[in-house]
Parts: sequence; C-alpha cells; structure tokens
Amino acid sequence: MILQNEFKNNGYEDILVGDVANQCEINLSDVFEQSQKPKELLGIFISKERDELFLLLDGNHQEINSLCDYWDDRIRVFIIINGKSKVISKLKYNIVQLIIYSGNTPDKSREGNLQMSRKIIIKGHMIDENQIEINDDEAIELPFHMISADEFVPDKGQVNRLRQLIPEEKNLLELMEKKRIKTIKKERNGVFDKTFKVQEYEMIKEWLEKC
Repeated sequence: MILQNEFKNNGYEDILVGDVANQCEINLSDVFEQSQKPKELLGIFISKERDELFLLLDGNHQEINSLCDYWDDRIRVFIIINGKSKVISKLKYNIVQLIIYSGNTPDKSREGNLQMSRKIIIKGHMIDENQIEINDDEAIELPFHMISADEFVPDKGQVNRLRQLIPEEKNLLELMEKKRIKTIKKERNGVFDKTFKVQEYEMIKEWLEKC
C-alpha cells in the first residue's frame, strides 16, 4: 500500500502542500528555514481534528538516534515559539516522528523514547518519495491504520472441512455429548479401564472411516 494514501484516506493533510499550513495556522518557518528544507523531511501530516502531527522522515539519510535527536530539538523549539498558540497546544503532546528506512533494520530502541515526540520506525520502498510503498505488517504500526474486516472472514474451505468432520447421525451426536456417554469400568490389576460399548465403538469407527 502507499503510505501517503493511508494518510489521505484517514483524513490527514500534508501541511507542506499548498496553503494547508496557513489554514491550520502553522508557521512552517518555525519548523525549518524555508530556503533550506531538510532532505530527510518528506512530509508533515496533520489530522482532520488538528490534534495530531506526523513528521514523515527518511531514515536513510542519517543514523536513527542522531535523526531523532535532531528533530526532537526542532520540535522543542517549535513548541516553545508557539507556546501561546491554541492550535499548537492542542497537538503538542501528539507529535510523531514517522521514520521510514529501506535497508537493514536499524536500532528501534528509540521507539520507546517519548521525549518531545513519539517515534515509529517502519520499512518502506522509496523509489518515489511521494509514493512510499509499505507492507501490511508495517502498516499496522500506524495508529490510524484500520485492519480490513475481510482479514477476519473465516476460510470457507476450512469451514466446510470442519462441517464434514461433524457427524450427522443423531445417535452419534448424542454419544459425543459427555453427559450421555456411559462408560464401562473394568478393573485390571487394580487399574480401571474405561471403554465404550462395542456398539458405540463401531459407530465411532464407521464415522471416522467416512472422514
């Protein structure tokens, strides 16, 4: 799936595009110098309710810990500068660094560090930075990702197979109910041997052979 589409489908907008930042009353110059947009910054997505902000970052540009520290510092400055802003006060505790890597799995221990921002590190294919491809098992890391109900639909083949394993004969069904099973107890050398009656055994054997 395409990561940017996941944001869009869940009501997020990229404030780096068009006039979205102004509409959200966010001054991008408080985040980075307009003439020198950081290469690793791929997008800044804000939720429809304006209470959550995702910084989409390319984790291939530098070591993960250095990247996280750098953007935590920028986020800190951004929050301080906009300390009296109602817009920023609404989302300042919900700022996320979403870091995408393409190569070997980096150290993900920083995901446990919530200082200034939450960190989520996932793998993605970035042949086109505007169309980042991620697998389903990575998408579930996104807080807003909804798992399709189709994934919980029972396998029809398995269901039919299970139905075939359930005996149809009324007598056998009754036999399988524990409260109706009467066992014969035989003592052999001080040990009780519990068995079915011959007729019951033959009934079960016949059903198993059909399966």
